[in-house]
Amino acid sequence: MAENKKSAGILIVVVLMALAGVAGAYMMFGKDAGDKLPIIQGDIAGKSENGPEVTAEEDHDDHQEHASDHHDHHGHDHHGHEHHNNQPQTTAEKPSLFDDLKEANPLAVNPVLGVRAAGNPDAPVKLTEVFSLTCSHCATFHNETYRHIKEEYIDTGKIYYVYQEFPLNAPALHASMVARCLPEERYAGYIDLLFRTQEKWIAAPDYKEALRQNAKLAGMSDEEFDTCLDNKPLQEALAGVIQEASKKWEIKSTPSLVFNDGEKVVVGAQKYTPMANAIEQFIARAQAPASE
Repeated sequence: MAENKKSAGILIVVVLMALAGVAGAYMMFGKDAGDKLPIIQGDIAGKSENGPEVTAEEDHDDHQEHASDHHDHHGHDHHGHEHHNNQPQTTAEKPSLFDDLKEANPLAVNPVLGVRAAGNPDAPVKLTEVFSLTCSHCATFHNETYRHIKEEYIDTGKIYYVYQEFPLNAPALHASMVARCLPEERYAGYIDLLFRTQEKWIAAPDYKEALRQNAKLAGMSDEEFDTCLDNKPLQEALAGVIQEASKKWEIKSTPSLVFNDGEKVVVGAQKYTPMANAIEQFIARAQAPASE
């Protein structure tokens, strides 16, 4: 028991040190943290048929009250996002989808982690989902939007979709570790299971035991589970992802959707229609030279 407590303490310290090394409290909860993300407005934000357009940031805030209703002793992730009194944006003020594109800056492939992805690696559009498995907004995006993106764009080979964990607390880190310890072909299914049952395993008296039972459904033995959670290089690699993604892509909240290794970053639990519109525009832009 003492050894388990010591291990858990070291684990949490590793994550906190990584977060502190990036931007400290400013990155996680600081003033205007959400403002730093280059949020796509207009098409990516979605439109209301009988009202003003909703920006990506406003859509993200709509879920905030819901998220606060189900905190437990383990706690859902804080998303590093601050409420803002946004004013409806007029059509004239809408920026182009490709205004102020960030320089592409992909994360390095950590040999301990490798890449977890789906779709066509040669597709003209690469979309990276940066998520935390205890983030309620991430679960909303996965359960309501991702499945449609998978059907229409991933399974058809139109885009290359990369899964990038960004664990912001110990339960999320442990869950990510288990997912990474599974065979690669079982990774996406396990992530899907955790998002669909997020409320149950987070609220369990012992979240590790809940994760253990879910891992068994994916074919992991008790011995493999315990060995996985004791894997210090894996812990450090996942903590390093937080630091690297925060620095290169200015990630401060989850979920964040990164187009083409940093050309554009969208934050929040986006709806399917605006996401599809953005993907289509990136596909069209990539194919434009060939059609001329």
